[in-house]
Amino acid sequence: MLRTGLRPRRLVPTGLAIVLAVAFVAGTMIFSDSAESAVVDQYARAARNVDVALTATPGATLTPADLDAVRRTDGVASAAGRMRERLPLLDRRGRLVASFGSPGYGIDVGNEPALRSYDVAEGSLPAADGEAAIDSRTAATTGYRVGDSVTAVDSSERRHALRIVGIVAVSGSVSTTVLTRAALTRLTGATGYHDVVAAVTPGTEPATVRDRLPVPAAASARTGDQFRHDLAKQAFAQLDGLTIGLALFAAVALLVAGFVIANTFSILVAQRQKETALLRCVGARRGQILRSLLAESALVGIAGAVLGTLLGYAVAWGLLKGSAMLGTELPPGGVVLTAYPLVVSLVVGPLVTVVSAVVPAFRATRIPPVAALRMAVPAIGRSRRSLIVAAALMATAGTLTTVAGLRLGQPEPAMALVVAGGVGNFLALLLISPLVIGGLVAALGWLPGRLFGVPARLATANARRNPGRTAATTAALLVGVALMAGGSTIAATVNRTAEAQLDEAYPVDYLLTPAGGQRSIAPAVGAGLARDPAFDLVAAVRQAAGRVPGGEVTVAGIPGAAIGTAYRPVVTGGRLADFGPGSALVAAGRGAVGDRLPITAGGRKSTVRIAALVRASSLVGEVVLWPSDFAALYPSDRGDSVILLRAAPGVGASASRQRIDAALTAHPLVQVDDLASVRAERGGAIRQIVGIIAVLLGFALVIALVGITNTLSLSVLERTRESALIRALGLTRGQLRATLLIEALLMAAAGAIAGVAFGVLYGWLAAEAAFGAAGALLAVPGGQLASFVGIAALAGAVAAVLPSHRAARASIIGAMADT
Repeated sequence: MLRTGLRPRRLVPTGLAIVLAVAFVAGTMIFSDSAESAVVDQYARAARNVDVALTATPGATLTPADLDAVRRTDGVASAAGRMRERLPLLDRRGRLVASFGSPGYGIDVGNEPALRSYDVAEGSLPAADGEAAIDSRTAATTGYRVGDSVTAVDSSERRHALRIVGIVAVSGSVSTTVLTRAALTRLTGATGYHDVVAAVTPGTEPATVRDRLPVPAAASARTGDQFRHDLAKQAFAQLDGLTIGLALFAAVALLVAGFVIANTFSILVAQRQKETALLRCVGARRGQILRSLLAESALVGIAGAVLGTLLGYAVAWGLLKGSAMLGTELPPGGVVLTAYPLVVSLVVGPLVTVVSAVVPAFRATRIPPVAALRMAVPAIGRSRRSLIVAAALMATAGTLTTVAGLRLGQPEPAMALVVAGGVGNFLALLLISPLVIGGLVAALGWLPGRLFGVPARLATANARRNPGRTAATTAALLVGVALMAGGSTIAATVNRTAEAQLDEAYPVDYLLTPAGGQRSIAPAVGAGLARDPAFDLVAAVRQAAGRVPGGEVTVAGIPGAAIGTAYRPVVTGGRLADFGPGSALVAAGRGAVGDRLPITAGGRKSTVRIAALVRASSLVGEVVLWPSDFAALYPSDRGDSVILLRAAPGVGASASRQRIDAALTAHPLVQVDDLASVRAERGGAIRQIVGIIAVLLGFALVIALVGITNTLSLSVLERTRESALIRALGLTRGQLRATLLIEALLMAAAGAIAGVAFGVLYGWLAAEAAFGAAGALLAVPGGQLASFVGIAALAGAVAAVLPSHRAARASIIGAMADT
């Protein structure tokens, strides 16, 4: 039976679908293993040769006595202390060097070369007080080279010139400066160690030595393996987000492949109806036919899985090379192959293929032999009533879940409910699609029918003839386009909403915040900028911790002139105009307008009237006081926590930034954030995300186009005599070819338009859930969505080239004689 049924050429489309899907699954898993290995290798540098380690708890340090105690522990061969203290650097323009918001650290050279946490990439290590080595990332971003002079800033904001004698490779991405122990102590005032690491004697178990270590109260002991794992944990968290996202795309590819495989096997079953009938007539049982088709699908799945796994290696290599575009810059490393992704891929491929082929194979056994011999092809679909009932139930559940999510008010669970509701409504859409696809195709085909005449009208009629098959074909395309449209809408809506909130709350150009371990900005900075005519708005915000009924809060003091100008919160109750001495702006949920709010801090207590309820801001805090009230509650607080700046009209970005740099000459430990650059970077990130979504879902779209090609192939087979008849009545080869091309275009356009509509709707709802009560400002990326539809329609037409060419080449006489 299996030898009778196998037709290698007819199985190519199914094999191609499973190859692409498995390639993405395998590529994702191989990439995950490779990325993890690269991160572990990078962080292994910091824990190289380390068998046991003592680490001080935050805020504490280990002493030289602790180091000596470790050295004396039985089983320890060598030990070294590691200093790590805040030590910001300035670039060539005198600006703070910061990586991911952190101004950088200084570490000591270390007295045990084998236990150092870095490698020398160029030059040498510092040996004298005025020498330093900087990490390779800082060197690349600042342009510093061996022999240059770099400025370090101590905690008192004094500048110290250091000569660069080397470039080192370190773990992580934070700016790092290597100094002698004496120099680091002189610049930071620190004498203690952050870690004490040790190597054990040969043949000794690290865990045994760890248990012997004298552990101070403010420290913890770990083995080298635990040390490496903990160092890489943060990077793993970032990788987890990326790999989960890629796994979701892989799941979509498998889902689309399942649609295509099911449709393809329906095609194969239709093409073999005569064979099936003859086999049934000569004694083949239904079970034999079912097992034959399933075995055939398993063989195709195995072959596709093998090829897909090989292609997955190339996919993983591409993902590694493009990891920076995916938002995660990985350390250098090659592709790592382990058994797990290979086994999973080789199992998933045949499993998906067999499961997808079950329904078509079962259907084939239900066809009576006589009906098959007459080429009576059963339509794909269920009864109209059952479809409507099932779709209504699914849509009701999906809609109720969506509404519950929108009313929840907590972003993460709300988004989860909205997505779950979207899945339910999407399944309802798939169920009901055979009943509505005909009307959508007719609407799309009306204008082409008027413009292109008979071929377009025939194409519309052909696409509507078997709505079940047309719906099954467009379903695969609908999935991919809906996700692309949803992702693009979410990205655009989040970007527009965040920008509107930022503009509304902070209509300023610059934010100045403390850096380098500083708790506040010197008041002289704000005072100097306030006198500078280059700025027409300077608002200094002071913050401190306080307690109100209900828990700890951040209390801020803001000048009255800044309310409504530099600081414009979203008011949910009361009026900003009522804010003044003796009153407060309070985050919604902390009380009611007019209530008396007691605030305690450091043994002092103040009671203020709630003038207005506002949306909480992480930049300002939950409670905003008038400056005199803040000073009375916090008399010892003298520094500014945030300074909001707006350039005066006519002052350009370059000129205003130069004035800020001049004001910070004596106070370099201040982080300057240019909000215009922040907006531009966020917009670029959003565009990058949309591009990534489009590229990754391209796999799913390619698989969907395989389904369109298969459907048209079946249409050509079913309409062989019909095509010959209309050819005999005068339809030219070109017109027949055009008919099939337009039919494919209409099917692809119908799936893409439905996908865009659904994606935009649930993209907006997901963004609404993410922003909660604040609400989201819908942004529809019309150009991108139109390009999705256009590309899908064009690709559908391209997929029809081969079937249309085959149909046009068929002999009229031979086709008419075929019975």
